[in-house]
Amino acid sequence: MKAEYEMLRAGENILLIGDIQRELRAALNQAMPQARITEVPTVFDGIAELSAHSYSAVLASAEPIERRPESAIKTLRQMTGEGRLLLFGHPTLEPLSRKMLQFGCDDYLLTPINPSELQQIFGQPPLRLAGDSATDEPAGNTADNPLPVTPPARLAQLATLPLAETLMDALLHHPGDTLAAAVQQINTFINPAMRLNLLSDRTTPDQSEEGMVSLTHAVRANNEPAGTLQFLIPQDEDESTARHFLGQLAHLLGKAASLQERHGRMQKLAITDDLTGLYNGRYFKHFLTRILDKAKVLRFPVTLLLFDIDNFKQYNDQYGHGVGDEILRQTASLMRRCVRDHDLVARISGDEFAVVFWEKDGPRQPQGPNPGTPGRPPQTPLQIFDRFQKLIAGQNFTFLGPAGQGRLTISAGLAVFPYDASNSTDLINAADKALMFGAKQAGKNSIVLVGGTPPDELLSQE
Repeated sequence: MKAEYEMLRAGENILLIGDIQRELRAALNQAMPQARITEVPTVFDGIAELSAHSYSAVLASAEPIERRPESAIKTLRQMTGEGRLLLFGHPTLEPLSRKMLQFGCDDYLLTPINPSELQQIFGQPPLRLAGDSATDEPAGNTADNPLPVTPPARLAQLATLPLAETLMDALLHHPGDTLAAAVQQINTFINPAMRLNLLSDRTTPDQSEEGMVSLTHAVRANNEPAGTLQFLIPQDEDESTARHFLGQLAHLLGKAASLQERHGRMQKLAITDDLTGLYNGRYFKHFLTRILDKAKVLRFPVTLLLFDIDNFKQYNDQYGHGVGDEILRQTASLMRRCVRDHDLVARISGDEFAVVFWEKDGPRQPQGPNPGTPGRPPQTPLQIFDRFQKLIAGQNFTFLGPAGQGRLTISAGLAVFPYDASNSTDLINAADKALMFGAKQAGKNSIVLVGGTPPDELLSQE
């Protein structure tokens, strides 16, 4: 058991700044004897050290930063990276230290500090005071061997919370909203008299009720604000214990937020076409299947438009692939300008694109004979495609030379669920046949609808 504890403590690599009397060093040695500790005298020395090495935690004296605290903390925060940044100092410096929480400081310590408090802050298991056996009786409370301070009954449960397991579950099951899910789960564990809130920039903190104290701590991910934790506790509880728990939790949530952000970036890469920024073919098929399932239940039509650039291979051969890539990027940009926000535009492969038009607000009544006044944005897929064709024809593609304007044309095939197909595979095949054996064989620069005349529901789509 002792070996396991020492393995946990050995993971800390601490930079200690400004501990002139070496009081904190002595407490750290007793609380975490296996931790690696580097000492420097000033903040400037600390910044230089952080430029060359990485540390899991930085402990800086609050007194030397009094003159320019915000600049010092912001710089240390940036240099510390994902490690923890803590201030320490005399109780008279507590107002300054508390204020620095909003500028990137994770927590602060009031000196003199005992080893048991450091163990609590760093989430370390308590050291056994005599022997290695779990049956050994603890040693007496002496200057060299202080007993851990027992927090009040309601706060005692904070030390037993399964924080790591809770955060992992939130990351796995709520990758898009990890922090809120974790805070909600922690609230189910803690005493009903206490409550955690996760606040955003637009969220107003809960007002402290009579007999309650409100503590807050900023959450940072990748050195950027990711929210604020609010902890409401009864007034008769030990505020120091609660504050240290809040600092530890904010640090863990910051790491979870970093993982969530990384997951979001990876997910975006997995569904996005690198060249155009549109959705890729894999996500297009997934989305089409999902939206058709929804359409079957809510009974609204879904229109699929497949189009490509006429004679695109000739542009690639004549002007090079760099020009071909620019054509694809500009084509994607023009189409996004034409469609509604909720319609999906994707690059399937090469110069082939897809647009999925669907009814965000459910079935609509057919439009009257007068669709609107001049200048009204295109509403139906046919109107949108017509506008897109005009944009392509009128666009000045300077990379094609002086005669570039008007040289590009597009052809398209259009199919409608449920009239032309009942599933995504058949709908794609129907639109593709209309494109390849209809629009292309008809002379290109045109659109062909499956079955010829579109149904009324297609024309009434918003």
